[in-house]
Amino acid sequence: MLKLMLGAALTIGLMGCSASAENDTKAMPALLLSPDRYSTRQLAQAISELLKVNEVTLSQTAFTQTSLLAVERAPHKDPSGQLIMGRSHEMPQMVQLFMQGDVCILRLQNSDEERALPRLKCKAE
Repeated sequence: MLKLMLGAALTIGLMGCSASAENDTKAMPALLLSPDRYSTRQLAQAISELLKVNEVTLSQTAFTQTSLLAVERAPHKDPSGQLIMGRSHEMPQMVQLFMQGDVCILRLQNSDEERALPRLKCKAE
């Protein structure tokens, strides 16, 4: 009797887990569809917010071939264009584009920080 009740409880529990998993839309790596100046500007603004910097320069082809983007800090230069600090040993920050349902999401890797970009169009990678 105990085995029967335990088996029934386990079956019901597993059914509940699979039902809730079906309702959740999993975020999948994504590529940008139809890149233009507007989408590039939106991506640059979201990345600058994630990295807490004033400005980020992006190519219009960013996120069109891969969902990952390495973002490096610009080297410090004096007014004549010479490097001030020499070599930089700082690792680039990795940013990834995801798609959850119909919404594009930009996420800073190794962090929980993300920005939804509802006006951009993405497709699963």
